[in-house]
Amino acid sequence: MTVRHASVIAFVWACLPAGVWGQGSPSSVNSFPSRPIRLLLGVPPGGGTDVLARIVANEFLRNLGQPVVLDNRPGAGHTIASEIVASAQPNGYTLQMANANHTLNPFVYDKLPYDTERDFTFITQIVTQPLVLVVNASFPVSSTKDLIAMAKAKPGALSGGTAGTAGAGALTMQMFRQQTGTDFVVVPYKGGAQAVVGVLQGEVQFFFSSMTTSMAAIKSGRLKVLGTSSKVRLASLPDVATFQEAGLQGLDFAPWEGLIAPARTPRAVVDRLHREVVRLLKLPDVLASLAAGGSYPVGSSPDEFAAEIRRQLDLFSRVFKTAKIKRE
Repeated sequence: MTVRHASVIAFVWACLPAGVWGQGSPSSVNSFPSRPIRLLLGVPPGGGTDVLARIVANEFLRNLGQPVVLDNRPGAGHTIASEIVASAQPNGYTLQMANANHTLNPFVYDKLPYDTERDFTFITQIVTQPLVLVVNASFPVSSTKDLIAMAKAKPGALSGGTAGTAGAGALTMQMFRQQTGTDFVVVPYKGGAQAVVGVLQGEVQFFFSSMTTSMAAIKSGRLKVLGTSSKVRLASLPDVATFQEAGLQGLDFAPWEGLIAPARTPRAVVDRLHREVVRLLKLPDVLASLAAGGSYPVGSSPDEFAAEIRRQLDLFSRVFKTAKIKRE
């Protein structure tokens, strides 16, 4: 059974009474999974999160013997999907493909219908998608340090684009401003694609972009990469220094995708799911698909993932407070 076929099940699933998706007849953790797994996504079909979810779903079906039904619930920064997962039975049959919005949302929205840490079990961070600092290929700088020097020499003259006002790139922009002490104009666009166009057309001089968003323009030579938020140099950009190498500490934050479940999900189930993700992240065809989209495998342990969630919440708390970013 393919993910495409499973989409039919998703419709049926949505029509069934809520009680059907409770624990029902108790089943042994040792026999998990004995029925379909529901995977919530806070995005519509298509895009990076959805593509990754389909890779995971197909591999889980192949090795766990049960279909994974993708349930797309877009809107409100993934909080609709997260609320469903937070209130689901903690049995491993309701999961979420979460991303960096999970740790940003507590600072973006005034009130959430769940607790970002307490109401979830963190299974594994599957991939990271390092940000790249890009400029127009004709812009006269060749490194992050060059851009900082220009911004300091010309206070208020440069402008940087962001994909919205509170995403990973927007937060990195604020952190960049704070650490470098530079003064420049921030221009929020409705999305990453629009921000890339802004750089190409000269509306803004730089943009902290995801690899997925800017890859085509980078490959065609229209955009130049000055630095990356990765912890080490990217294999696809070996000559580009990381922000840490440029003297910027704490800018190694990158968008990510990970698997989470309701709080109190049995550890044996969590460990089983974690092992399956680690296994699929070693498959050559999966690695090729991830690389093509600018994603890099992680496969962190549940404890490591939980620690990373706490680190990001602490970091964003300080950034939002210092930058005085308004909540929605």
